[in-house]
Order: sequence, then structure tokens, then C-alpha cells
Amino acid sequence: MSEGNILVIDDEKTMCNLLKDSLSEQGYNVTTTQKAKDGLQHARNSLFDLVITDLKMPKIDGIGIIRRIKEFDTDNMVIVITGYPSFETVREALRLGAYDYITKPFNLEEIFFIVKRAVEFRRLQLANKKLMKELEEENIILEKKVEERTGDLKKLYHNMQSAYMATVKALAQTIDAKDHYTHSHSQNVTKYAVAIAKEMGFSQREVHTLREACQLHDLGKIGIHDYILNKSEKLTQEEWEKIRSHSLRGAEILEPLTFLDKVIILIRQHHERYDGTGYPNGLKGEEIKLGARIIAVADAFDAMTSERPYRKAYSKEYTISKLKETSGTQFDPQIVKAFLEVLKKEPGIV
Repeated sequence: MSEGNILVIDDEKTMCNLLKDSLSEQGYNVTTTQKAKDGLQHARNSLFDLVITDLKMPKIDGIGIIRRIKEFDTDNMVIVITGYPSFETVREALRLGAYDYITKPFNLEEIFFIVKRAVEFRRLQLANKKLMKELEEENIILEKKVEERTGDLKKLYHNMQSAYMATVKALAQTIDAKDHYTHSHSQNVTKYAVAIAKEMGFSQREVHTLREACQLHDLGKIGIHDYILNKSEKLTQEEWEKIRSHSLRGAEILEPLTFLDKVIILIRQHHERYDGTGYPNGLKGEEIKLGARIIAVADAFDAMTSERPYRKAYSKEYTISKLKETSGTQFDPQIVKAFLEVLKKEPGIV
């Protein structure tokens, strides 16, 4: 059984042959072309799990290829290869929807890892869409037969949602497991965020939504190499951009699940900052959902009080002083205030 179908677009014949031979040995079906126009035609007419394209191409460059592919297949996975990496170009490629990028020179193990993750990501997207179609079909049946089988069909629909949520949460737990220093991170963030929400008077439904978002907030890290997550040295600009992409990636994985729309927006926004200097969209103040502002505080508190590859854990007292210091800039002052009340009432929560 094939590991997946891959299209390689590169004007250098040597690179096409190298990728075709090496990826074929890994079990992939590989199609190559040296012309961007032919590559776009292949991408339009055939189903590929992944497109690998050179960034610097004559006539139509890699940015143009990404843009045109996304016009007819928004879910297509694209990896760009560049020998001339620039922050602006790479950022534009990621903004347009590229899954990842690789800089020359590279080793084949790096290629194999990124390709495998991209194909897995693609298949997860397709599985999401298939499940959503099934859920929608069940919903139509539910509406048609509501009078005769309301209870049974609602239970079936709920069970399908619950089963999928269990699968996604299991996937999210693998993220914590990848990072030896933060194996309980999602649990801790959930604990702190729920306590803040209750202190602020959230309803049960609002607390439930927040809890789901906390458990899945780092889901997008599934596509980030372990060595980056566990790196003890300072991250390069490229590695930092990959880390920054995880909030968008997590939202994209869950996007087909419309019943999680309120959860998805919290995941997307949990690294926005109160003063507007966060990412991915630079939202400010109340432009950021309240739940996302709560996750930001809980996430930062657990990160600071946990040991990381590059530093020891900070003390509870020092971390509280930093929360106070960044209240009004990085964090919502009202949420910091509520969290300090939680820590005062429940000192054993940490």
C-alpha cells in the first residue's frame, strides 16, 4: 500500500530525481515536473496528498504556485524548498497556506519527517471532512424523523461527536507526551483556566467550552519536530515561526467540526496579547475572546512554573510578580486579578 501521492515541482532535474528516488524508497508514489505550468495542471487534474515546490522558479515562483493551488484546492498540503531563505518570503508562503518549508542544504531525514507529518495532516483533514459529512447526514435524518426517533438519533449524533472528540483529545495528549518538560501542561492549563472562569462567574456551558479549548489548545504542535519543542538553545527565527504557527494549525485541524466553532476561536486566539502585540492576528483588548484571554494567563503561569529545556522552573512568587508586571500589556488586568484571587483562596492548586 502506498504511503501517499506526492507531486514535486522543481526546475532542477537533479532535485526532481533526488526527491523522486528517495521518497519512492519510503513507499510514496512520486510525480515530478520541471515546469510550474505543468505542475499546476497535474495538481488540478490528479489527487495528491502533498505538493513539494521550489520557491525560486522561472515564470511562476513558489509563492505563485501556492496561491494558484489554493484557488482550486484550499486543503492541499504544500511544502516549499528554498536555497535563499528570507523571513518575509517564508512568512508569505506560510500566510498563503504552505504547510512547511525546507531550506537548502537539507538532509533526507528532515525531508522524510516533514513529508510524513504533512501527509498525516492531510489525511486527518480528509477524515475530518468525511466525519462532518456523516454528522450532517445524521442531522438531516434526525430532523426528518424527529417525531418518531428523536431520542435515539440525538443519542447517536451525540455519541459520534463524543467519539471524535475522544480521538482528537488523544491526539492532543501526544503533544504533551512529545515534550518531556511539559507532559502535564494541557491538564494544568485546564485546571487554572477553569478556576479563573468560575471565579469570574462563568456559566456551566461557558466553562465546558473553555475546558475543551484548554485541552486542545496546543493541538497544532503535532506538526512540529520534537527537537524544536525540546531544544535547549535559543530558537532560530525559522524555528520560532514554526512554533508561532501552532495556534493556526490547531484551529485548521478542527475547522471542519462546526460544533466546535466556539472552541476553535479560543485556540486560534490564545497567543494574542492584550496590548495587540501577540499573534497570529495582532488583536487587542476585547477584540480577543474572553476565554482566549483566560487561556493566555493560565498557559503563561504553567509555562513559567514548569521546568523547560532552556531553564529551570520559576518560583510561584516570582511568576506572580511577572503576571502583575505584565498586567495590562500582555494580559487582561481583570483576568490577572481573578487569578490572583484564585491563588489566594486555593493555594494548593499549584
